[in-house]
Amino acid sequence: MSKPNVYAFIPARGGSKGIPRKNLADLAGKPLVAHTIAHAKASQWIDRVFVNSEDEEIRTVAAHYGADVISRPEEFFHDNSVQEVDRLLQWTIGELERQGHRIDIGVLLYSTSPLRQVETIDKAVSMVAEGGYDSVLSLFEDTTYLWRIDGETAAPTNYDPKTRGPRQKEHWNQWGENKAVYAFRRDLLMNTGCRLGGTIGYVEMPKWRSVDVDKPEDLELVRKLFEVRGLE
Repeated sequence: MSKPNVYAFIPARGGSKGIPRKNLADLAGKPLVAHTIAHAKASQWIDRVFVNSEDEEIRTVAAHYGADVISRPEEFFHDNSVQEVDRLLQWTIGELERQGHRIDIGVLLYSTSPLRQVETIDKAVSMVAEGGYDSVLSLFEDTTYLWRIDGETAAPTNYDPKTRGPRQKEHWNQWGENKAVYAFRRDLLMNTGCRLGGTIGYVEMPKWRSVDVDKPEDLELVRKLFEVRGLE
């Protein structure tokens, strides 16, 4: 069996609400987006790395750090919702295939997850390439007590306050999606419009590596983790 063609896709908009110019924000001496480019390029499975952006400066920075770049159409300028990212992935793969590329497996890597490890990417891809999975995502074990707010009242959603205790959490099977790694078969995405489907597998990540940089305090936390844990 020959090795599949594996392409990584990093969506990187120029506009962001929580942190202005987030993808270019400094993290340990490099722009935020550069860390995810480095993860993808270090993967044993990934053949090409594409950063998709409408922003010329981000495309220039991405190319400097070794990624291929592609301009996203205007219809994708302002929305990074799950559905729009999947549509953007479909458009990107279709555009590359029109240029003669052959893609078997896609890997979606958000630049907002700079604490992921290359091994996590490789494990996810190998599960699709060799393990019989159609798609794989990264998760972290979540033992949070969750509540639903309705006006000025609150109600628990995943536990009974009468029996709350550490022993109860030991029996939970509750996991959070951290948006760090997604691997999927090309045909799954193109035929269904969704990166997750079919037989879905997962790779586990520690909670501390699952920070998603969305707000200024997230970026400060990641900077501190890089400093304390000696990351680069």
